[in-house]
Amino acid sequence: MPRIIIAVGIAGHPIAAAGNSWAFLQWALGFRALGWEVHLVEALHASSLIGFDWQPAAPGTSANEAHWQATLARFGLQDHATLWIDGQSPHRSRAEAFARSADLFLNISGHFPLGLLPLPQARKLYLDLDPAFTQIWAETYGVDMRFEGHDRFFTVGTRLGQPDCQAPTCGIEWLPTLPPVALDFWPAAPPSASGRLTTIAHWQGYKWCEWNGRWHTGKSEEFDRLRDLPRHTSAPLEIATQVQAHAQELAPFQASGWHLADAGTICATFEAYEAYIRGSLGEISAAKGGYVLSGCGWMSDRTACYLASGRPAIVQRTTPHPPVPLGEGLLDFSTPEEAAAACESVRSAPLRHCRAARALAEAHFSSSVVLPKLLAQA
Repeated sequence: MPRIIIAVGIAGHPIAAAGNSWAFLQWALGFRALGWEVHLVEALHASSLIGFDWQPAAPGTSANEAHWQATLARFGLQDHATLWIDGQSPHRSRAEAFARSADLFLNISGHFPLGLLPLPQARKLYLDLDPAFTQIWAETYGVDMRFEGHDRFFTVGTRLGQPDCQAPTCGIEWLPTLPPVALDFWPAAPPSASGRLTTIAHWQGYKWCEWNGRWHTGKSEEFDRLRDLPRHTSAPLEIATQVQAHAQELAPFQASGWHLADAGTICATFEAYEAYIRGSLGEISAAKGGYVLSGCGWMSDRTACYLASGRPAIVQRTTPHPPVPLGEGLLDFSTPEEAAAACESVRSAPLRHCRAARALAEAHFSSSVVLPKLLAQA
C-alpha cells in the first residue's frame, strides 16, 4: 500500500472551523479511498494556542488540540495523525517511522516545515490554495512560504503562470489542479423547494496586498458590487458570515434584501455545515478581489461541496478560460446583471441545475478523478 503524509492546517483554526477543516480533509479522505495509507501532520507554536473563549491557552487545554482530536475521531484518523507543538509531539516516533517509508509528502499551503520529519524517499509536493496571494506574499513582502525543498508545485489557480494571468510565479512552474471532493461524504439530495442561494464567507479575509502597482483585495470588496442583487432576482439570497462583528458593513446588504446568517453557528460542527449546504437552493458567491484581478482561475473547495451535494453554484469569474464546462450546474458572472440572470436561471429550473451540479462534481471534482491526475504529474 503506498503511503502519503499530508500537512494540514486543521488545529490552527479550531473555532467555527468546519469549512476550513474540510478544505484539508478532502485530500486525506480522497487518498484513503484510492487505497493510500494516509498520515496527517500539523505543526503549531504554543504561543498560538487558544481556548474556546479565544483567550491564550496552555498545551493540553487548548481548543486547537480539542478540535484536532474531535476531527480525527469523526473521520477515523486517530491513529494516523501527529500534531507538533513547539517541535514536540508524544507521537513523534510513530510519525517518523511512517515518514521514512512514505512515498509522497503533500504540503498544503506550506503549513509544515520540512525539517521536522525524515523524508528519505518521498516526493515532496507543495499545494497552493491561495493563488496570486501566496506568490505576492513571497514576491512583494518577502514572506517565507516554505517553497524550498519541494519537488513539484500544484495550485488551485488553474491559470497561474499562463500569459493571461497577472500574478507572479516566483520562478516556479505551477501545475494546475481542481480541488477534490470526497463524494462518499457529500451525497446528493433533492433540491430544497424553500432553499435560498447561499454563501459562507469570512467577511474580513486577508489584508490587501500589492503587486506591480495593483492592489489585490478581499471578498467583502467584491460583495459590495452585489449589494443590490436581491432587487434584481426573485431568488432569495443569504450570506452566512460574522454578522455581529460586521453589523455596520452588512446593514446595507440587509436593507437591499439579503438574508444574513451567523457563520459561527453554521460552521461550529461538521453536521451543521453540511446541512446548511444541503438545505440551500445553491451557492451564490463573490471571489476575493485578488483572484479576480489576477485572473488566476481560482476554484473553490466549498463550491465543490455544493456541486457534490447536487446544489448548483453561481460564482464570480476568475478567468475567461474556465477549466470545467459552465452553463448548467455551474454558472459564473463578472457583472451584477450576469449574476442576476444566473440566479433566475437556477430559480426557474432547480431540478435540471441540481442534476447538472452533481454530474459536474462526479466528472471533474471527484477525488477519484482529481487525485490520479495530480499523481500522474507528481
